Amino acid sequence: MKPLRSNVVGTVAFLWFAFLMSHKVVEPAKILSIFPTMSKSHWILGSSLMKELALDGHEVTVISPFPLKNAPKTYRHVNVEFNSRMFEEIMDEVFDKIDDSIVEKMLELGRFVREITNTTLAAPEVQSLLRSDETFDLLVLEIFLDDAFLGFADRFNCPVVGMSTFGVSSWVNSLTGSPQPLSYVPHPMSSFTDKMNFWQRLGNVLFTAFDETLLKFMCEPIHREFYEMYFPNATRSLREMQKHGVTLVLVNSHFSLSFPRPYLPNLIEVGGFHVNRKVNPLPEDIKTFIEQSKDGVIYFSMGSNLKPSKMDQQKRNDVIRVLSGLKQNIIWKWDDDTLVLDKKKFLIGKWFPQDDILAHPNVKLFITHGGLLSCTESIYHGVPIVGIPIFGDQLLNMARAEQSGWGIGVAYKNLNEQTFRKAINDVLGDESYAANVKTISRRLRDQPLAPMDTAKFWIEYVLRHDGAKHLISSAQDLNFVQYNNLDVFLFIGAVVVAFVLLVRLGVKKLFNTLFRRKSKQISTKKKN
Repeated sequence: MKPLRSNVVGTVAFLWFAFLMSHKVVEPAKILSIFPTMSKSHWILGSSLMKELALDGHEVTVISPFPLKNAPKTYRHVNVEFNSRMFEEIMDEVFDKIDDSIVEKMLELGRFVREITNTTLAAPEVQSLLRSDETFDLLVLEIFLDDAFLGFADRFNCPVVGMSTFGVSSWVNSLTGSPQPLSYVPHPMSSFTDKMNFWQRLGNVLFTAFDETLLKFMCEPIHREFYEMYFPNATRSLREMQKHGVTLVLVNSHFSLSFPRPYLPNLIEVGGFHVNRKVNPLPEDIKTFIEQSKDGVIYFSMGSNLKPSKMDQQKRNDVIRVLSGLKQNIIWKWDDDTLVLDKKKFLIGKWFPQDDILAHPNVKLFITHGGLLSCTESIYHGVPIVGIPIFGDQLLNMARAEQSGWGIGVAYKNLNEQTFRKAINDVLGDESYAANVKTISRRLRDQPLAPMDTAKFWIEYVLRHDGAKHLISSAQDLNFVQYNNLDVFLFIGAVVVAFVLLVRLGVKKLFNTLFRRKSKQISTKKKN
C-alpha cells in the first residue's frame, strides 16, 4: 500500500502545482478604483480588495474620501473631500425620520446622487488625474448610483469591473441584464423574503416599478448631466457605457447569506471577503473584559454611520434598563462621551475591532442595526443577533435572519423595554438561534476558494482576457418589450385570437348556410 499511497500524494502534488501554474497572477497591472460614498462601510469593502491587489504587486489608485492607514507601496490614494456637515446632518436626522415612508426616503436619493457625483468629479486631485497622461488597465467601480463615473473607463479606455457593496439591485441589473424574477426575489430595500403571498408580490412589483421609474426620471438626468460636463470628449455615450461598459460585477453576497436567485455568469458572489480569515489579537483591555465575563458578553454596535446618541431619549433609557438587568456584560459602541455607565458591566467606546470581537467564543449575542457587513461577520463567526433595522437593506437582512432562525428584529418604532427584553431573552434562551447561525456559518465557510481569492481571480481574469467582453449578456441589447418577449406573446395572442375568430366566423357561416338550405327545403315542401 505504501507505493500506492506515495503515488497518490505525488499525483495530488502535481495537480496542485499545475493548478497554481495555470492560475498564475497576471503581469502587474495599473488599476483605478472609485469608492466615492461618504459611508465608511462601503470603503471598508473597497479598500480591503484594493489593498490585497496592491500586495499582489498591482499598481492601485483609489479615489475615495478615506485614506488607507499603512497602505502598501503600490497603493495610491486620490483624495475627495465632501461637505462633512451634510453627511452629519443626514445621520443626525435618521432616527427622527424613521417613520418617513419608503417613497420619501427614496426621493432623497436625488440630493445624495448629485452631491456624491459632483463633489467627486470636481475634486482637484481627481481633475488632475483626468487631465494627466496616465493610463490604466482596469477600472474597479462601486455600483452605487454613480453611473456618471463610467466616463473614467472611456477616458482611460479600459474595461470595468463593478462592485456592489450590498448585493444585487436594479442598479446592478441595468448594467448587466441580470434577471430578477419579482415573484421570489424581493427588492433589497423591502422587508419581504423569497416566500411572498399575493399582496407581498404585488407590493414587490409596484415598489420595484417605482424604484426603476425614479432611477430613470430622477437619477438618470443627473448622471447624464455630469457625464457630459466632465467627459465632454467621450467617444461613447453614457447609454453605451451603461449597456456595454461593465464586464462583470462582484457582489457582496453569498447564497448561504441570502435567498437563492438567478445570476448571469458575470455576477460573482464574494460575500464575506472582508472578514478576517486570521483573527487578530484583541487589545488587552478588551480581551480582559471579555474573558473575565463569566456569563459571557453581548456586543452592541449600530454600525459606522448611525449615532446611538441621537436615539429617542425614552428608547435609549429603555435599552439601558434592559442591558443593565442582563447577567452578561456589554461592549457598546457609542459615538460620544455622554454615556456614563457601570464600568464593571459596560465597556463603552467610539470604536471597537468588531470582526475580532465577534470571533471570541465568549461573545454570546450581537445587537446590531442589521447592516450587511455586520450580518456577514456575525454569521461567519457563528454569533446570533438581535437587530434594530433603520434604513436601506437592513430591513431585508433582518427578514432573512428571522426566516433562517438565527436572529430577531425589533422595529425602531416598536423599540421599548418590553420588546427589546423579549427579543434578547428569546435569542439567548433558545439554543436553536445559536445552532442555526453555526450551521449557516459552516455553509458560508465551505467554499472552493476564499471569497477574496475569488474576487482577485475574476479581476485578473478580466485583465488576462482583454476586458472579457464575452461575459456581457445580449440582454443589454434588448428593450423592455423584447427582453420580456411581450411582442412575441402579443403576436401569439393575436394569432390565437385571429384563429378563434376565423373558426367562429366559419362555423357561423356554415351554420347560416345549413340554416338557409334547410329553410329552402321547408319552404319547397310547403309549396308542394
